Amino acid sequence: MGFIQQFRRELNRLSIRTKVIVMFLAIMGVFVYRISSSTHYYIVELQGEDKVNEILSFAHSYLYSSTDSFSLKTDLLAQEINHIGPNADTFRMVCREAKTWDRPLRPDLVFYIDNGGNILYSCNRTSGLSDYLGIKSSFMSLQAVQKGLKGQPVSGFDIIPAEVLQAEGLLDMVKVPVVPTPNSRGVKYPVEERAMAMFSAKPVYVGGKMHGVFVTARILNNRFDIVDRLNSEYNISATIFMDNIRISTTVPDKDGKRAMGTLLSTPVEDTVLGKGEKYLGRAFVVNDWYVTAYEPIRDINNRVIGSLYVGLKEAPLLQMQHEMDNEIKITLAVLTLVFVAALYWLYRAIVIPLQSMSTSAISFARGELEVQIPTDNPNRCWLIKQCEFPECPAYNSPNLKCWLVPKSRCCESDKGNHQEDACSRCMIYRQLAGNEIEQLTDAFNYMAASIQEYTRSLYELNLELEGKNGELTDQRDELECQKQQLMALNQELEASLKALDDSQSIIYALAVAVEAKDPYTRGHSERVAEFSVRLADALGLYTRDFGIIRGAALLHDIGKIGISGSILRKPGSLTGIEFQQVKKHPGIGERICLSLKFARDMLPIIRHHHERYDGKGYPDGLKGEKIPLMARIVAVADAFDAMTSDRPYRPGMTVDEALNELDAGAGSQWDPELVVVFINMIQEGGSIDFIAAALERSDRDIN
Repeated sequence: MGFIQQFRRELNRLSIRTKVIVMFLAIMGVFVYRISSSTHYYIVELQGEDKVNEILSFAHSYLYSSTDSFSLKTDLLAQEINHIGPNADTFRMVCREAKTWDRPLRPDLVFYIDNGGNILYSCNRTSGLSDYLGIKSSFMSLQAVQKGLKGQPVSGFDIIPAEVLQAEGLLDMVKVPVVPTPNSRGVKYPVEERAMAMFSAKPVYVGGKMHGVFVTARILNNRFDIVDRLNSEYNISATIFMDNIRISTTVPDKDGKRAMGTLLSTPVEDTVLGKGEKYLGRAFVVNDWYVTAYEPIRDINNRVIGSLYVGLKEAPLLQMQHEMDNEIKITLAVLTLVFVAALYWLYRAIVIPLQSMSTSAISFARGELEVQIPTDNPNRCWLIKQCEFPECPAYNSPNLKCWLVPKSRCCESDKGNHQEDACSRCMIYRQLAGNEIEQLTDAFNYMAASIQEYTRSLYELNLELEGKNGELTDQRDELECQKQQLMALNQELEASLKALDDSQSIIYALAVAVEAKDPYTRGHSERVAEFSVRLADALGLYTRDFGIIRGAALLHDIGKIGISGSILRKPGSLTGIEFQQVKKHPGIGERICLSLKFARDMLPIIRHHHERYDGKGYPDGLKGEKIPLMARIVAVADAFDAMTSDRPYRPGMTVDEALNELDAGAGSQWDPELVVVFINMIQEGGSIDFIAAALERSDRDIN
């Protein structure tokens, strides 16, 4: 307890300037830590996983579209056999046509099997077909053959036994040596001699009865057309696994060659091959860390026989996160310099006058009643009013303000009658009242002058009449009470100014961090805040809600911290993938602000400011009155400022064009009642000057 009390005493001795600096550095440290953690989470984890998952969908579509194309080409050859008849000349013609197919679809196996399971023709072996008798069961085990003999045309994937490959003379081509791999179960044989292939089987009819099955197959072992296409198209690594063995890949091994024959890790094998589910996550692949996605490859009977893999190296994502962290740190460094300059200005504007007031108060307490605090805005009320009342304490005194003097001529109304609130409306008060610190200084000077005057009067009255001593004592006590009240008011004012400065500094730092990424949106959040508050005022909202809606408008785009700057500054139209990234910024902004106590009431506005009145907005597709009122207000203000501001890909609209656009979207994109109020507010002229000034400031900032 003694240590804690000593620490508190030392802390209380610190100057206001030191306390503000320490608090600012603490807040910035926490802010940098939180932003760094957030950027790692959103860029390396969420963005990386989203991207690799999306690429896996494209890879899936490409793989199975290849299977469909392969099936269509096989169907054309089968139709020729049906038309001409299954004979040797027909099969030779079919073999020649199959060899002309594009390389990614050119079949490795082309054979015809009759209803009895006999191989009547094979493009790989036009003679010696009797050799197939010993492996008839191997051919019959192929699922495409089984389905075809039942009269079902099929296409899909299957595994070809080594006996079939040996008979077709393809065994050496498909062999894949197995490479022992850490974190995998391994296999019990050194070389994989089976092959995964795309199959297509079409029944052939003669005289209305099924005669046999025409079968084609494209082997995937040691073939890289598909994975190389995915690599060149999406700049990712890709692999096709048969069971848990890599049979086609772009992943390099430690020597820079293709990592053929390496095995799936045990967790991935359990999820993809064991459970038949997609696997998405960070994984160490061969010799590097990747953000990966796997999905099962199923055969014709829907059994899992392998997997399709795509992956992004983690290093570029970490580099992107590091670069963003550096940008944020530079921004915070600039903000720190701005804060130091603002602190210096605050020190001169508030702390020095308070120190002067403190010194004067001590002198006053020691009995120096003539003390007066010098002011930067001396009073000249008697000159402005052409006043000739020497009995007024403010007359010919530069340190006393006439509105502090009861019954002053300056506090008379135009009709000549004194009113309690006349001073707050008089011309001199508006010219000379100054800020709160200056008003406190004026009050202190007036108090000192008043006490001095009262003391002098007391002394004179004491000489004249001892009987009035009690009355003068009461007056002195009353003045002492006023002094205490003023000192309490001073402390309350200091606390209010400090709290206000803290919250506004945080809001300003967050808003500037977003707009620093894109010079074309500079000043956007401040203008949206101004429009939103004016619209809320026009709607008759409570004044206490103005601070919430202003803060939310300043922070409504903070989520764009998590969006790539290249997307935000792109001069042309966004792609579908890029637009999906941009649509994430309301949710990102909400999560960033969750830890800020002052922003709790602003979270629904930040999250829903891109919802549409017809329910087609994002992120939650809220509709109509289900969208928070303040979010609907910010949506109108945000849209209006965006339309009237220049962008890299288009010039800003005029005010009239923007208002027409709002009117056209009322009821679909925006709340129709709010649009009517907003348009009336602009057209009545009350906001035209602000719009022009705001747009002019934005142009100066960009230039």
